[in-house]
Amino acid sequence: MNKNIRLTFLGLFILACVGASFYMYKSFLGKDKKQAAFTYEVDRVVGNNIVPIAIIGSGCAGLSSAIYGARANIKTVVITGPKPGGALTETTWVENWPGDKKILGPTLMENMRKQAESLGAEFLSDTIVKADFSKWPYLLETEGGKKLNALSVIIATGATPRTLSIPGEKEYWGKGVTTCAVCDAAFHKGNDVVVIGGGDSAIEEALQLAGYAKSIKILVRKESMRAAPSMKDKLNYYDHISVLYNTEVEKINGDDRGVTSIDIVNNKSGQSQNLAVKGVFLAIGRDPNVSMFKQYIKLDDQGYVWTNDGTQETSLAGVYAAGDVEDYRYKQAGVSAGDGIKGALDAIEFLRHHGFNTTVAKKMESRYFDDFDLKRLEIKLLSNKEEFEKLQKTKSIVVLDFFAPYCPSCMHMLPVVETVAHHLQDKVVFAKVDTSQSTELAEQFHVTSIPCLLVFKDGQLIARNHQAMSRKQLMEFMNQFIQ
Repeated sequence: MNKNIRLTFLGLFILACVGASFYMYKSFLGKDKKQAAFTYEVDRVVGNNIVPIAIIGSGCAGLSSAIYGARANIKTVVITGPKPGGALTETTWVENWPGDKKILGPTLMENMRKQAESLGAEFLSDTIVKADFSKWPYLLETEGGKKLNALSVIIATGATPRTLSIPGEKEYWGKGVTTCAVCDAAFHKGNDVVVIGGGDSAIEEALQLAGYAKSIKILVRKESMRAAPSMKDKLNYYDHISVLYNTEVEKINGDDRGVTSIDIVNNKSGQSQNLAVKGVFLAIGRDPNVSMFKQYIKLDDQGYVWTNDGTQETSLAGVYAAGDVEDYRYKQAGVSAGDGIKGALDAIEFLRHHGFNTTVAKKMESRYFDDFDLKRLEIKLLSNKEEFEKLQKTKSIVVLDFFAPYCPSCMHMLPVVETVAHHLQDKVVFAKVDTSQSTELAEQFHVTSIPCLLVFKDGQLIARNHQAMSRKQLMEFMNQFIQ
């Protein structure tokens, strides 16, 4: 063998070694990492607060998983998260849910939860703030300080609405800028408003506003809408809804009352324009809620949780993902529900494969997580100025929670407010105002978006918050006013 042939073979050998090393490295980072990380022996698990199937999130994916987990007679706990029921609670009519010609989004989610509960699924009204997947069982910590040792986890955390990140958006959030027409449409009777976005959700927002607003313009940054043809056809029935294409918002303007106008530009012609409006409704897509998990599991090129072909398996054994947190393509409730079912079946198979059976479950039962209690204080409902003035005499700090029964975010906030009210009852008095029944206090304090919390100290309005908050966030918000 001459020198050139020997060098060729040596080069090929080196390339093969490098390729094999690279493949092994990728396997370690990806799906194969899970095989070497832990020894999964269910019958050897020690400790307390054990949850065989822990589901993070309570939208379509999470509730479908809960139905199947509970139906398999395996202890299944759903941690509801900051928005119980998920994105569908902020929609109106759903017309593409199999088996229902037409059903309200909140009703659909309520039905799914009731079905899961009837089968034995348990619900923890809390939010996971830390997930430690570096050891098994997997440790989940809630905002309320609870710790769960999960034998399997289904991530169904969904996605968060995007914002524009333009001047004026933050300043006028809750004062005309919002992502929820279901919540705020009633505040825009006779107003000119815009909806920003080109998908089904943008049309849904416009239709929800149609019975209130004087005019509605849908601003689409491209030459066409990506919404389904059936959704676009619905716009033909409303003369006061129009669509502006190739249009982007550069700035949101306003005063102490809220939004007054927006600066827009045609990205094709370059022509700028100031448009007088009172409401800006954002429907520009969502980003998957993955920040808590990305150090442990693989993400795809779009930033969503990677799942193994044909399953809901992530890159870590016993951890599954379903719904908008892993689906960058379809983004449909029915698809999320199907993936949730697959995730539960995958979790059940994982548990059984690693020794979980009725005998093990019986022995483990006394060590299951069972700490579901959260103390709440029923807060007074106010309807007029006189009742508010009487309340102010009872404490130096008074908080008014403005809500409406049709506002999902408001209803999510009520138990949070009641929990914090119980904790702070010696220092702060909380009350609630139903804007669907009485508008006197809302008009007096210029409340134009809900949920809305107003903080008064010694009779003076000192703070206003329009964001739905978790217990921790509300406690931090309130602590700045308590000496």
